[in-house]
Amino acid sequence: MPPAAFVFSRSQSLKYPAISGRTSRSARVSACPYAWPWNVLGWPGVNVPAGSTDGGLRVGAQLLGPAGSERLLISLTSQLNDGLRWIEKQPPTFAES
Repeated sequence: MPPAAFVFSRSQSLKYPAISGRTSRSARVSACPYAWPWNVLGWPGVNVPAGSTDGGLRVGAQLLGPAGSERLLISLTSQLNDGLRWIEKQPPTFAES
């Protein structure tokens, strides 16, 4: 059984950090070690808010799924938003910091 088939036989989606740590403003593949395999395979993934650090830095998570799981990921994102009310938890802007 291929590794992806094994993983998704036990779970419908995966959750990973959106980035591996602090980065500069320029995008770097090395800062996103979990996203690029999905991009190469063309499999769906969605980034969602996942809280913030003690210093107020926003933290994100990725929900990743196998080919054809777009509806599932959108549904999961909607359920998370309904429960966590992200829109009500806006971080301060850079000008306010």
